[in-house]
Amino acid sequence: LRQWSQANFGEDLIFGPRGGTLYFWDADASGGLNSRGVALSSVSGASNVPTIHNLTLVSDISRFVFCFGSNELGGTTLNPMLVRWSDQEDATNWTPSASNQAGDLILSNGTEIVAAKQARQEVLVWTNSALYSLQYVGAPAVWTAQLVGENISIASQNSVAYASGKAYWMGRDKFYTYDGNVKPLPSSVHRHVFNDINNNQLQQITAGTNEAFNEVWWFYPKDGSTLIDRVVTYNYSGQTW
Repeated sequence: LRQWSQANFGEDLIFGPRGGTLYFWDADASGGLNSRGVALSSVSGASNVPTIHNLTLVSDISRFVFCFGSNELGGTTLNPMLVRWSDQEDATNWTPSASNQAGDLILSNGTEIVAAKQARQEVLVWTNSALYSLQYVGAPAVWTAQLVGENISIASQNSVAYASGKAYWMGRDKFYTYDGNVKPLPSSVHRHVFNDINNNQLQQITAGTNEAFNEVWWFYPKDGSTLIDRVVTYNYSGQTW
């Protein structure tokens, strides 16, 4: 499955496919909406832009561009546990120095980063076995990672939703929530969902929110189906399914 991630950088767009390069779409380009995105590494002033990545996100705090799963500085091989970020307010400069805030760190719990989500004053990062909170602390560390949950699972890159100050996600065998603490989310439809789901197609699972009705939705393929054909909904106000 070819999965893409994207994030606004002001009026521009940073985007790319999992396992591919980063692209940049300039809203001020002469062609307007008809102009194509270009490789971020080809933009004027680009420095050590990741050549391969799994997931991208732009932070609400000071607009850092993140790559989750990336090649190391000067390397070409994907490190699925590496987090890299650009300089503050500069999508093109990924070369750490004493005069900027570009940098990187490697997470330790898990074998690959699966998902990331902007939350209130933190960036949440899911590996295949843990949840981390990235927090901006300024130079010299810039961003630090705190382990906030372990021995958990997550179904897919897009199986996370954030609503009313909480993160909700579907794991491989249960639902979870995070509000400062990771907790299993009790579900009256647990057996109905997880006993009839195609575990070979978990990457397709996608979460969304319906804020008007205080709902989180998960779309997933039932057992034997290669396409999404089921949905499960949780009302976080009434705590009902």
